[in-house]
Amino acid sequence: MVHAEPLERMSTRRILLLEEPTWGGVHTMTRTLADALSAQGWQVTALPWQQTQWPALVSAAKLHDVIVATHNFGPTYCGAALKAITGKPLVSWVHGPLMDVLHEAGASVVKKLWLRLLYKQVSQFVCVSRTTQDSLLSFITLGKQQRCIVVPNGIAPMPEGQAIHVHAGYGGEGMPPLLLGYVGRLSTEKRPHLLLDTLRYLPEEAQLGIVGEGPMHRKMIHDGMDLMYQGRVHFLGKHPSGASLYKPWQMTLLTSRYEGCPMTALESLACGVPCVSLPIPAMRELYDLDAPYLLARGDAPVSLAEAVMTTLSLPEQQVRDDMARIVARHHIDGFVGNWQDVLCAM
Repeated sequence: MVHAEPLERMSTRRILLLEEPTWGGVHTMTRTLADALSAQGWQVTALPWQQTQWPALVSAAKLHDVIVATHNFGPTYCGAALKAITGKPLVSWVHGPLMDVLHEAGASVVKKLWLRLLYKQVSQFVCVSRTTQDSLLSFITLGKQQRCIVVPNGIAPMPEGQAIHVHAGYGGEGMPPLLLGYVGRLSTEKRPHLLLDTLRYLPEEAQLGIVGEGPMHRKMIHDGMDLMYQGRVHFLGKHPSGASLYKPWQMTLLTSRYEGCPMTALESLACGVPCVSLPIPAMRELYDLDAPYLLARGDAPVSLAEAVMTTLSLPEQQVRDDMARIVARHHIDGFVGNWQDVLCAM
């Protein structure tokens, strides 16, 4: 693909990012995009849309060429208002399958109608996967002046991060432990309770470290009390992003009900740690070509446990090579190049 022309051959492009400074994959990708564009010579201003006073947001929008809403909800609502005032083009970054998100949230008919009207103000949608794009386009019909493309998330070099203390005891009959990890929010759509059920189908030497917090934390502790007593489950809290979130584990697990282009999986693979997942559409899109064995054959915890054991049985070099091909398709250079194409066309 031919990417954006050098900056000296085009007019100065000043980008206003409306961000939500929260922990997780969206924040990681917002920082990655801002840093990558700045490194290419773009003028990038990132403002937290909720914490910035409205007059300051309006002034910033007037001084920039393109408004990028880093999420298709709150930041896009703000961006649409700024576009109405300033006339600047608005890009909405869509990180997950909209229909699934709205269903999970129990969105009303009125909310859906309002969203369809609001999305008419968006100049360009950027979706993180075909799965995400298909869901968006099943919800809205693009206007004649609107565009929608897929730019998969990219992997930037990761900092080492804060070291995690791993409680690695021994399993049954003195077997060395099988160390599994989960990195993510403990919320309903992530279905973290399936982690506990999966662990119960694995050999006694399997242990699970859970990195993250969320509204299901207390229920997880309650439901996993027996596994905690056995030393098989450890709740490690929330930690800053970095390679140290993944390197302690032999494998990570993903149990989400839906995803867009999950950074947890990509970061795990980039650290050389296989990420085994339930077979949701976004993960099939990510794995089917190179590593289908990383997908469970069904939605039940026993299927996820079987995928763990299958992956362990494969030659380590084969798994490493397969992961490397997936990571290569998400290289940061391709990611920032595609984004430059989008922004230069605005």
